Amino acid sequence: MALEIILTPQQRAAHIEQLLALDGLSRIKEDKLAAYCPISLTNTPDTLKPVASARQERLKQVLGDAGITYYDPKTAPFSPDKGLTAGPDEVYATDSGKIVGARFFIGHMLLPSTGQGIELEKAVKYNRLVILLMDAGIRVSRMLPPRAICLKYDDFDAQADQLVPVLKTLKEYEPGMGLSNGRPALLGFKGNNVVDLADLVYGMIPDMQWEFDGTKPAVEFDVRNPEIFRELRK
Repeated sequence: MALEIILTPQQRAAHIEQLLALDGLSRIKEDKLAAYCPISLTNTPDTLKPVASARQERLKQVLGDAGITYYDPKTAPFSPDKGLTAGPDEVYATDSGKIVGARFFIGHMLLPSTGQGIELEKAVKYNRLVILLMDAGIRVSRMLPPRAICLKYDDFDAQADQLVPVLKTLKEYEPGMGLSNGRPALLGFKGNNVVDLADLVYGMIPDMQWEFDGTKPAVEFDVRNPEIFRELRK
């Protein structure tokens, strides 16, 4: 495996400082022991909210066991379930600040979500330790960014504890960017050792390495208020 280093931890600091200035977030400092836990909210059907919430709570348990604090957008004042008083600019700035204030970005990719997709791209842009958790029985979009560690599970409640040693190991590395055999890679630096962090994690829990499977069903939605579309008004 040929690794090409593009952004060392030292270069990363200057790179992120510039990104923060462009986003008006220069006041935000990165917490190496914190995680942002994205979750689909606005268009999540009521029948699936308990499922998404239960998996989020189990993830938070795992993060606690690994010594990592977490931010859950579901509990934020701007959550769609709590009110719609804040405008897009305020929500974007708030969530962006929480993302760049945490070293880890880890959450479930279960349902289509514009907000979650924007958060994911921002996390990759800011070179966070991105871990995406996929339900092995659900097909998700193939529009996923590189420099992310993608893991699958059949029963998250039963398999979640496998993530604890993984997270503890990732805490030992400083992130950077590079190429692995010509493909964008999330790199980890520890002393003179440089690794592709995705390969490191897949080696630790090979049974959880995710690969796209087009034979799996995607989540199907039933629109209960089609009349909001002009063409479908009665």
